[in-house]
Amino acid sequence: MKIKVIASSREIYTSDQVQEVYVPATQGITGILPGHAKLISTLEIGELRIKLPQETKSIALNGGLIQVAKDEILILADEASLAEELVSEQIAAAIANAEAKISGKLEPSELIQLEKILRYERFKQGMIDGPKGV
Repeated sequence: MKIKVIASSREIYTSDQVQEVYVPATQGITGILPGHAKLISTLEIGELRIKLPQETKSIALNGGLIQVAKDEILILADEASLAEELVSEQIAAAIANAEAKISGKLEPSELIQLEKILRYERFKQGMIDGPKGV
């Protein structure tokens, strides 16, 4: 299968060697294998996992859309970051900045946007830190 991930009008990742894909769709984690039926869905904050012959790529998504047709997957993400590009210090600064702004007086639309930013940055931080003990 082929995949193309685009965010903020830049290509984040592309491959034509995809074996499996798992996306954080609105209705839950959705797995896509070769021969998958046509699909269009919205995406939530979460991890996009792309299984390739020799490795698995992880991409943090902050919502968007997915289209699947003819073994081609197109993801238009609101924001996306390859896991290996995540920088802990930048994420911590973004979280601190969003938390500081949230404590001020805001319009409801601004508050909703800041809360989404905060959830995405915390999700990325969790990708770097890994799962906590059970």
